[in-house]
Amino acid sequence: MLSRKTLFPVLLICSLILFATFAFTSANQRSSLMHRLMGKDGKTMMEEIPWDSSWTGNEGMKALLSNIYEKTNVPSCRFCSCAIADELLSRPIPEKWDDRYEYHSRLVSELINCGRMETAMQWIDRFDAEMTSRKVDNKFRRKWLASKGIAFLRYAEVTNCIQNHNEESCIFPLSEKAQHRNETGARAAIKLYSQILEMYPDDLASRWLLNIAYMQIGGYPQDVPVAWLIDPAAINQGEEVPAFRNIASTLGVDFPDMCGSVIMDDFNNDGLIDIFQSGWGLQEQVHFLINKGDGSFEDQTAAAGLEGYPGGLMMQQTDYNNDGLLDVFILRGAWYGAQGVIPNSLLHNNGDGTFTDVTRETGLYSCHPTQTATWADFNNDGWIDVFIGNEASRKKTDQRNDSELYLNDHGHFRNVAAASGANVNGFIKGVSSGDYDNDGDPDIYVSINGSENILLRNDSRRGSMELHFTDVTREAGVADPVKSFPCMFFDANNDGWLDILTFSYSSAVSDNDIPAEYLGLPRQGNDPALYINNGNGTFSNETIAWGLDKTFLVMGCNYGDFDMDGWQDFYTGTGKPSLRSIIPNRMFRNDNGTGYVEVTSAARVGHLQKGHGISFADLNNDGYPEIYAQMGGAYESDGFQDALYENPASWGTGWITLDLTGNETNKAAIGARVEVVVKENGKERHIYDWVVPGASFGANSLRLEIGLRQAEEIVRVEVYWPGSDEVQSWTGLHLRHHYRLQEGKPAAEELVLPEFDFPATSHQSNHHHMM
Repeated sequence: MLSRKTLFPVLLICSLILFATFAFTSANQRSSLMHRLMGKDGKTMMEEIPWDSSWTGNEGMKALLSNIYEKTNVPSCRFCSCAIADELLSRPIPEKWDDRYEYHSRLVSELINCGRMETAMQWIDRFDAEMTSRKVDNKFRRKWLASKGIAFLRYAEVTNCIQNHNEESCIFPLSEKAQHRNETGARAAIKLYSQILEMYPDDLASRWLLNIAYMQIGGYPQDVPVAWLIDPAAINQGEEVPAFRNIASTLGVDFPDMCGSVIMDDFNNDGLIDIFQSGWGLQEQVHFLINKGDGSFEDQTAAAGLEGYPGGLMMQQTDYNNDGLLDVFILRGAWYGAQGVIPNSLLHNNGDGTFTDVTRETGLYSCHPTQTATWADFNNDGWIDVFIGNEASRKKTDQRNDSELYLNDHGHFRNVAAASGANVNGFIKGVSSGDYDNDGDPDIYVSINGSENILLRNDSRRGSMELHFTDVTREAGVADPVKSFPCMFFDANNDGWLDILTFSYSSAVSDNDIPAEYLGLPRQGNDPALYINNGNGTFSNETIAWGLDKTFLVMGCNYGDFDMDGWQDFYTGTGKPSLRSIIPNRMFRNDNGTGYVEVTSAARVGHLQKGHGISFADLNNDGYPEIYAQMGGAYESDGFQDALYENPASWGTGWITLDLTGNETNKAAIGARVEVVVKENGKERHIYDWVVPGASFGANSLRLEIGLRQAEEIVRVEVYWPGSDEVQSWTGLHLRHHYRLQEGKPAAEELVLPEFDFPATSHQSNHHHMM
């Protein structure tokens, strides 16, 4: 039993999260009590804050976003915990017992989420005393114990995974190095969840968290009661592969922000892949890190003119003005509902290491809640356009937040969504563009949470400034799942036709569905949908056949060929804002185009914290891509160190990397299709890839890293340039080399890029998120 002396500091810190299981599960529909207490429902659209005529560039956008933060930091904003707590503190405590319980639960939760520890502790003590004086039924007691269990688990994470972070922290299944030195929180959680399971043995969520807690103290599986044990064979399911190594802390790139995104690409044209990272908080700045080519990164955020410049939930790279320098597009406002009247940003790469905000000058300034966009040359005029998926209200009465389609006219944009038939209205959570019908122009797939997804076929005339899209969802057969989040066009079976993968997001049932999958029990949520392209305008749902009939709860994702065998694998960032959501991120290997095999456990990439933007890119030029996972939750206190997984590069496979430069095609060559023909075992093999940043949440490098498996030689490389509608071919290229291919230029340019090792892993993080 814990002594009072031992328990007090535990409660002081764990009170940060007590009752946090309530903080999000009911966040998207604030309780009637909350509505009564605060006298508002948060549904009234916030008025757009005007741009001051004196504002310019980066400082202007910073000033505007600072004003928006002050305006949105109100009780009706679902993630503004301090504002909600202050509002509750100003109100009298309800007399009715159920309302009193809800009041205390909500108040403590919001105090915890905004980091006001001592105040939260005082209210917990007060409510504890009141509760012990009452007789409560098992249903209420169960909820109370579960809340306390989450509190202790979070305390365990804070005092171990965050404050004493190392490269193995929170990576599932927990290794000896990831086990907790301070076992107080985990042991208390074990006691609480055991009590719940004695009352409710079928409580799968509590059973899952009990097993996690035993892992934290090194007691899994041997000490877990047999009746509640989750079989280690299920935990360690999947194929054996070499382990990846989390080197984020070692390299100083493990920023403990809230949820956000990442781009890995070459922003200074030195042939080395850099990192651009962001959190979504309007008071969290972006981070820009230059690859030094020696196994280290240099933080150039301030030198780039970006100190204090807020990030966003999602980012993508683009070259909007065809100057050969990658610019950055930042998306904001998602999940904020009526308070999501927040502008996106376009950062122009000046070519001297600095970036300048040109959002207003280019015509891209608009204020809608969004986190997703896709850049593509929809009319093949050589200039990249952008489609933005906004979050319209699910009530179907919100015509303000239709999606936007901005046509690029030599670096200046105008919204043509309505005129082109691309003004989709829905709670859009993911968009992806790709030429699914191989007719030379990019089409658009839209993932909508709460209604059917939409496939827009591009029927525009080449070079025309009038676009036209046709909704072909029904005839293509790609409407599911209804509750979806990220999506991507990619070639799963390597036949030269783009397939579609859309991940479901059944958050309401995920607490039980995740353990149900490991236990082989029925699940309630939707599966993702893997649509294999039939090559005739239709798709076949092959989710089950490919082994993806699972509960993912995916937020961020991306694909890449991590073992360089010529088949596209993928990695997912999972979870939901509730602190009860402690589930691993997951990685799947493509089994020669016949299905997907999970490799999460063996690869050591199953991070239990909330995963968001994902990026694949080869950072050390050894031919094998690393994987960056932006970590952290939605609430102010739920930041976590990002992860960067070093590829073990021990697959024994061949590869080639290609940097493409357009001429008539847009400069970044986005949308170009590549076919690599190799000889393997005396036969020709064809491998396909496209120049795109990948899936809808996170951005891969535009450099193509193409796996060639056991090829003996490269026969030829062919590129379809969508701008000129021409196919160009190169021969004489070699395995394990880097090349630049330029549209219209007959000779390939070999790139001599330094290959280097990353340093040995450090023992502790350079960044800490104090709660």
